[in-house]
Amino acid sequence: MLTIPHCKESLSRAYVTAVVGRSRNSLLWGREFDYGVDGSVRILRRFGARIREMGVGFDFQSKTTVDWQIEGPAVKYDLEAGAYNDLVSRANGKAIPFLLVLLCLPKDETGWLDVSMDRLVLQRCAFWAKLDGAATDNVATKRVEIPVANVFSPAAVTSILQDIESGVMLP
Repeated sequence: MLTIPHCKESLSRAYVTAVVGRSRNSLLWGREFDYGVDGSVRILRRFGARIREMGVGFDFQSKTTVDWQIEGPAVKYDLEAGAYNDLVSRANGKAIPFLLVLLCLPKDETGWLDVSMDRLVLQRCAFWAKLDGAATDNVATKRVEIPVANVFSPAAVTSILQDIESGVMLP
């Protein structure tokens, strides 16, 4: 039987895949070796009959949790310190942006997914953040706050990619 952590990862992969697919951009999951990057999103453009990847995009680290809360305008989550340091290490102005995508599930796993003939519903949503700041010396976790407005949706993916392409969002 699949472990709970692997089940959560599967749901996160399904969510991100559906959102990026609906945004009609390119998604690559994984690397040959794991160095903290779970996937990459790239802009696709049509040139006549051909569609090309434009070399503009972002990398992301995907997390799934039931241990989150909304306080005021932010989702609060205790991210593993190592993962936090991976994410902020790219804030050097020279690399492709590296985002956190956090899928927030209900505590009760029976409510995570609902399937019927008419729809497939994954409860709650994912939020995205570009973390800035210094690396943490914390051993276990670092509290992160993500604006509740940062729902990881097809429109958000399109907007993020446009911001990266125009230079509004830098590493």
